[in-house]
Amino acid sequence: MQQIRSDLQFIDHYINVFKRSWGSYLFFFLGINLFIEAIVIPIFTFLTSWILKLSHIPYVSYTNILEIITHHPVGSFALILELVLIVGVIFFQFTFLLTGITNISRDNFSLKEVWFISWERLIQLRPTSILFFIGYFILIMPFANLIFKTPLLNKAKIPAFIVDFLLAKWQFALLLAVAYLIVFYLGLRLLYTLPLMIIQNYHTREAVSKSFKLTRHQNLANLRRMAVISIYFGAITAVGYLLVLLLQVGFDKLPKPFDLIMAIIMLAIIQIFSTFIATIVSFLLLQMTLPTEVFKGHPTFYHSNRINQRKKKIRITTVILIGFIALLSLTNDYFYLHSNNIPPLRISHRGVDDGNGVQNTIPAMAATIKEHPDFIEMDIHETKDHQFVVMHDENLKNLTGVNKAPYQLTLSQITKLVAHENGYAAHIVSFDDYLAYANKHHQKLLIEVKTTPHDSKDVVDIFLKKYKKNILKHHHEVHSLDYNVVKQIKAKAPKIFVSYILPYNFTYPQTSANAYSMEQSTLNDSFIVDSLFNQQKVYAWTVNTDSEMDRILWLNTDGIITDNLSALDSKINDFYHDPSYADMLFNYITVIPYSNSITSEASV
Repeated sequence: MQQIRSDLQFIDHYINVFKRSWGSYLFFFLGINLFIEAIVIPIFTFLTSWILKLSHIPYVSYTNILEIITHHPVGSFALILELVLIVGVIFFQFTFLLTGITNISRDNFSLKEVWFISWERLIQLRPTSILFFIGYFILIMPFANLIFKTPLLNKAKIPAFIVDFLLAKWQFALLLAVAYLIVFYLGLRLLYTLPLMIIQNYHTREAVSKSFKLTRHQNLANLRRMAVISIYFGAITAVGYLLVLLLQVGFDKLPKPFDLIMAIIMLAIIQIFSTFIATIVSFLLLQMTLPTEVFKGHPTFYHSNRINQRKKKIRITTVILIGFIALLSLTNDYFYLHSNNIPPLRISHRGVDDGNGVQNTIPAMAATIKEHPDFIEMDIHETKDHQFVVMHDENLKNLTGVNKAPYQLTLSQITKLVAHENGYAAHIVSFDDYLAYANKHHQKLLIEVKTTPHDSKDVVDIFLKKYKKNILKHHHEVHSLDYNVVKQIKAKAPKIFVSYILPYNFTYPQTSANAYSMEQSTLNDSFIVDSLFNQQKVYAWTVNTDSEMDRILWLNTDGIITDNLSALDSKINDFYHDPSYADMLFNYITVIPYSNSITSEASV
């Protein structure tokens, strides 16, 4: 209890510190975030697109990194240089932030001085320091969303499908857990490193050594303090949101358009309230990264007329800034609350719904068709005799127990095999039979063309010769992780709707595809905006949990690929079909942690 009391005293003390110069802190946090969102990110986005266009690189993914390096050396160098610039901007941002809050706490804030110090620290960086800085952020990534959240690092995450794959096998799960614990421990021990380098101008090696010394026997205490701060302000946030929702429940009984007007105002209040809370929490957590010797005790406050006048000017400027953001919020809120968005296409992943059969088999499809999905997504491989079998895996062992790949067996041999999954059993099926059953029941398919190095060189020609007319007649669609398949189909059968599968959102591709099937955990609103400008659709995969569905519905993608079709139907019904404004506000609140909006983050 004594320790928790100490943590609460820490919170109380720094809330008072924040209150003394609230205008300066809010101006600082919001100003940095606005600058990054409105200026820095658009510049880097344009620069990336410009490099890709000049280098004739259609997309960037881990599937074509080697090709980019070997075939586009100039473009590769430019992209690496841009990455170094991004790292430099993040370092500058972190330096600017720590220097600024330190000076504000000492009542010695000067924007010009903070800028000069930050620039001086940046140009003093050595190549070894840059490499350390990259590694440092990898190590503190477990805390990144708590202490140092920046839109520039939003994509620094492991895609959900890779984590799911690793967790599926206990050996990988154990290794992942051990690796995470090691990284977590090192992150805690290096907590003070950058502040020591920035505030006290330590060299990298000295800062690392000093941080290890200062954090000795402090790991549990630091974790406890983070938890107390999170719980404390989590409770305040929950109460604030609950009050707003209860008010809106009452406002929903007002006649139109007063219910809409009040909903817009309530949503703006939610956004401003969340911004204030997030700013205070970020401020407190950043204070934890500053060792006590940085301040040599508690901050000293001076109350000269000059300082008070400066604070008054900053507060007026901050109020104007908040007013500007609130105005933007009201505009966005109107479109969110007043627009009649079209629900996304409901796409069953591998033809199943909540484990109602064996993936990619006719019995499972028959059961799923009863749910009336807009599309059934399924997978095909070329066989030894140049036919096509419905199968996702590159090896048959997982489902059938036969340690063979589709290209090693004829279609006749494969379709004699029985697959087992989810307590069901069914024969492996040819694509001809699967397609015929779908056509008979008027079920549209999203066909994933899977390829391996062992496929025929003209596998796309074989596919189009057999199925082009059928696909067009029944309005099926195609997608593939192999960009050559996408490019060839668009060139040889341009009327076929083709989506390119992206496993990671590095940057928006420049391709002729009709759509992109994007891995959901790295999909964000900027990708959606780019797709609108490029008149291309976006399908999100694989969206299975309630939180994932809420986030993707908020992003308003064109389609959602899921293993839980019935759960998605329930979510769509709640989200789109005449919800109350209180329901819409609740939907917004549940996706605030995932939003990239300036008004929903006080991150810097």
